[in-house]
Amino acid sequence: TDSNFLILDEPTNHLDIQSVNILIQALQQYDGTFISVSHDRYFLDNVANKIWFIEEEKIKEYPGTYAEYEEWNSKRVIPAPKPIPVKPTTEEKQKPAEPLPANAQQQLKKLNDRLKKIEEEISVFEASVKAVEADLAKEEVFSNQHKLNEANNKYLAEKALLDHAQKTWEELAAEIMELEG
Repeated sequence: TDSNFLILDEPTNHLDIQSVNILIQALQQYDGTFISVSHDRYFLDNVANKIWFIEEEKIKEYPGTYAEYEEWNSKRVIPAPKPIPVKPTTEEKQKPAEPLPANAQQQLKKLNDRLKKIEEEISVFEASVKAVEADLAKEEVFSNQHKLNEANNKYLAEKALLDHAQKTWEELAAEIMELEG
C-alpha cells in the first residue's frame, strides 16, 4: 500500500512565498493525513482543519481551522496556571531598592517613549504583513505570476520592516532592563 501519512516540522521556515503557496496547494490536494508543527499563521490558516494545543499540562483538540480556533480561544476564559512560590534569598531580602539617579530616570523615560513608538510601528507592520498574506491567498494573485511576484516582493519588504522593528524593540527592552537593574 502507498504511504499516506506525513509529519511536517516547521515546513515553511526557509521557503519563499511562492514555495509556501505551492506547498499549501499540494497539502490541500493531499489525500492522506498530515501533522504539522508551525509558527506560520498564514500556512496554518490554509491547511489546518484540526488544532491540537496544550492546556493544563494536557493535549487538547479543537475541531476546526486555525482562524476559527483563534476566534474561539480569544472569547474563552483560560484557566490561570498555578503559581510556583519563590522564596527570596537572604541577599534579596537585605537589598533595598535604590532609586535611579535623575539622568538615568530621564534616559529610562526616553527609552520607554521610543519603545512605545516601536510597539505602535510593529502593530502597523503586522497588519500590513497580514494584509499582504491575505492578498497572496487570493486565487487571482497566486494564479497570476506577475501579481504573485509583486505581492511576494511587497511581502518581503513589509516583513523586513517588521523584523527590523522587532529587533529594535528587543534592543530597547534590553537597555531598559539593564537601566532598571
